[in-house]
Amino acid sequence: MNSKIDKWTRDSEKEILKTSILSVHSHHASSHEKTGTFYSIKAPDWINVIAQTTSGEIILVKQYRHGIDAVTLEIPGGAIDKNEDPLLAAKRELLEETGYESDNWTFLGKTAVNPAFMTNYTHLFYAKDCKLVSAQDLDEMEEIEILSVSEQEFLDWIKSGKIDHSLIWAGVAQWLLKIK
Repeated sequence: MNSKIDKWTRDSEKEILKTSILSVHSHHASSHEKTGTFYSIKAPDWINVIAQTTSGEIILVKQYRHGIDAVTLEIPGGAIDKNEDPLLAAKRELLEETGYESDNWTFLGKTAVNPAFMTNYTHLFYAKDCKLVSAQDLDEMEEIEILSVSEQEFLDWIKSGKIDHSLIWAGVAQWLLKIK
């Protein structure tokens, strides 16, 4: 199959905003037929963890999200530090956000966060037989409530849209395809 779509050529790029968690860039790009100015958000890669306790419950986090101005239900996750291995980031984030840890990890895959304008990926993991080993160790601006629900309730919340975070859905899809 011959494709008429090729990678565009970037002629220039300029950082136009830098924050502590992301930067916004403009770049001029062209294809065989078109040319224009485009924008991208550069952020570190992230991790998300479907964490299941020794009794089979799924560990969720409840927190306020500024982007949609709402409290959300999610699986544990966070940014990968510079030069940090994604699995080590997943273990760190699970422990920091929930106080749980596991010795039984499976890599589920990675997904582009939003390739239309974001440059990063989310690395998805499954942690089985999680045990509570410590209190939460949250970042300065984090407020997280921990919930443990049955696997069926978790899947029902996904199905009903009570959990509506697209990256969590991506993790669940990989979990169902590879683990279940």
